[in-house]
Amino acid sequence: MKRKSFCRICTALCGLEVELDGDEVIRVNGDRDSPLSEGFSCFKGRYAGELHHRDDRLLVPKMRKDGAMVEVSWDEALDDLAAKLTRIIEESGPDAVALFQGGGSYMDSAAYAMVPDMRKALGTKSHYSDMSIDVMSKGVVGEMVAGLGIMPRADFGRTRMVIYVGTNPVISGGHTSMLNNPAQRLREFTDGGEVWVLDPRRTETAMKATRHLVTRPGTDYAVLAFLVRGLLEEGADWDYLEAHAQDVDKLRGVVAPYTREHAARLSGVAADQLDDFLAAVRRQGRLSVESGTGISLSPAANLTHWMSLALMIVTGSLDQEGGAWANPGFFLKLEQMGLPPAPEEGWRTPGPASRPDLRTVAGEYVCAALPDEIESGNVRALINLSGHILTCMPDAGRFKSALEKLEVLMTVEILDNTIANFSTHALPAKDQLERIDVSLAVDPSFSAVAAQFTPAMVPARGEARSYWWILTELGRRMGMDFNPGVDPDTMTDADVVARIGQGGRLPIDTSGEANYTLAQDRIFGWVLEHAAKMGGFRLAPQPLVDQLAELEPPSDLMLISRRLLKQHNSRKVPDKKEIPAIYVSVEDAAERGLIDGETATLRGQHGEITGEVKIDPTLSRGVVNVPHGWEGQYNVNNLTSVHQLDPITGMAAASNLSVELTRLRNSQGAEALAPA
Repeated sequence: MKRKSFCRICTALCGLEVELDGDEVIRVNGDRDSPLSEGFSCFKGRYAGELHHRDDRLLVPKMRKDGAMVEVSWDEALDDLAAKLTRIIEESGPDAVALFQGGGSYMDSAAYAMVPDMRKALGTKSHYSDMSIDVMSKGVVGEMVAGLGIMPRADFGRTRMVIYVGTNPVISGGHTSMLNNPAQRLREFTDGGEVWVLDPRRTETAMKATRHLVTRPGTDYAVLAFLVRGLLEEGADWDYLEAHAQDVDKLRGVVAPYTREHAARLSGVAADQLDDFLAAVRRQGRLSVESGTGISLSPAANLTHWMSLALMIVTGSLDQEGGAWANPGFFLKLEQMGLPPAPEEGWRTPGPASRPDLRTVAGEYVCAALPDEIESGNVRALINLSGHILTCMPDAGRFKSALEKLEVLMTVEILDNTIANFSTHALPAKDQLERIDVSLAVDPSFSAVAAQFTPAMVPARGEARSYWWILTELGRRMGMDFNPGVDPDTMTDADVVARIGQGGRLPIDTSGEANYTLAQDRIFGWVLEHAAKMGGFRLAPQPLVDQLAELEPPSDLMLISRRLLKQHNSRKVPDKKEIPAIYVSVEDAAERGLIDGETATLRGQHGEITGEVKIDPTLSRGVVNVPHGWEGQYNVNNLTSVHQLDPITGMAAASNLSVELTRLRNSQGAEALAPA
């Protein structure tokens, strides 16, 4: 039997067709009838059946006793958690219990929908998420420029020029604005227009693009500033700017130094290539600029995203047909939010008691503050909602040491993995094939204002329970209502998801098989209306102007980020061919006498990684990378520090870092191969 569903590994939400034999998942393929992905699904989505049947699934609650994790009943685990959390709140106040939202909780609609009420019931301000690990720059800069944390994307089928900066959607699907069926979308873009890629590496996306400009890591902002400068001289949409923007003259002054010669010197892109780029932008008019973790994890993240928005505004592209649009979402309506435009510095308030300098972003404390909060005793318990926090958090060594001091580390997980066994309580949740779902948290990545629904494909294995049930039942045992209107004794998964399905722009049918509900096509003009309340887009927010003046140039050898084909963050398809390594360019390897398989150490300002060298012809000279999302020795967060952070977002840079490469010659010593 074959049934329709959709993937919840990442926010592309590709349609799936699941072949079943009773309760056994035979295979999973892309759904050719999906209006989003048209039959495409990556390896990770097609691996859902094997993941469901894996031997290392977490299928029974576990609790730490006498230093070891042992299987217990649901009653014992939840009663113990409720008693300890209640005692901690009574002794130290609600902020002593922190929440961390990881990717697994974002992709489970019933869990994601209840987190605000859970946080409110607990009364805690200690709320953290993976947003302040890899994406906060987009939201904060959006608030500064547009008064709202927008993440625009191409107006598919009408945009004639798409610029990808530090992102590789052919492999990753994208970043916040996903490409469903990425290779097909790129073919459409290049057939009807142009795709330009700025990247230090000849990525899979760059190989399919109209042009690829090889930039030095961390200098993409300079190329974009050159384009803005040139357009303000000739080619800007002045009617749009007069109607929808402010501070044009201030922006003109900011980009004035970025002549073709200066931009070429900074970025490493030849001046004639910059001329070609500017001519292409003038020729095409409206465009869309999209960036990824190669930018958001870098020290220049805010500046690059600022210049991306400025370029879309100067060309009259932002929130306009044929340019870039922002999806207001199927469930989240701007008029319901009731938010005025954000102030020029964004919605930011002082951070937690031990790190007030790390200001909140989007109402959350930033993850870099958590070790200090734990070590100071301000946070005594952490409810980890499916984050692989040993891998993803900055300053990995210190973070692990801090987590060991917690009295409670509760983790909700699918696999019996490293973080589950590091916790004090590990609670098994249903996997994506076991649960009924709607695309609540991530519908803004859709190419229309729409949502998807899927029934459960198979029964839950072992004692795995629904995420919403786990959290709701914990709250009840603490005497708190984490999920108003939901009774864990009488309500089913279908009841809970049906309630969610009634809360969108149109009701979603959650009674039968998988479906796609289109509320309306792309909406234009709502971002412009919001920005009009503050006098139009702020083209030169002062915090960004100040940061640009202080930015340091790149060094001779720089680490950049990367994702492998069968990898999504810390969730991977096991593959002996896709292993972490220190990837080195052909030129750098030749200069240093390195060969494949040799052991080397990559050393940054705050730590080091030692591992196998892999020579990669797609890397440009002076660039090295280690794929992110790996545990142990290859964890790039070993190179970061919670005391060297972006002053605006509080994020630790894990890409575009200055590094030195050292070959391990023998057991007695090492030979330094590159200057710091």
